[in-house]
Amino acid sequence: MQINTVELQKDGGFIVNKNVDADDDRQLCVPDDMGNRHRVMIQEWIDEGNTPEPYVEPEPSWIEKRLAKMADGGYGTTGEQFEMIGEQGMEVYQAHIAKVKSDIPKEI
Repeated sequence: MQINTVELQKDGGFIVNKNVDADDDRQLCVPDDMGNRHRVMIQEWIDEGNTPEPYVEPEPSWIEKRLAKMADGGYGTTGEQFEMIGEQGMEVYQAHIAKVKSDIPKEI
């Protein structure tokens, strides 16, 4: 297998050839606890002067942002929502939902 790209993962593992060429459709996920054979292959690729792509935290989708806890600007958990309704009333709760929807619009 020829290595074209190596991308680091959050868990310390690697994705090899994530963006594969049309001629080579093989992709290899190498978790952090995988055996030595693939690690040696990746290390040789690095020793040849190549650099793995750093891990980049994916941007949460609009739905993930809306489903976040209230402190993070989302709808909140069911418990948080019931607590808001019980302590502050339905009008405050409905205003909160409207604010979340306006702050985090649907992406098409």
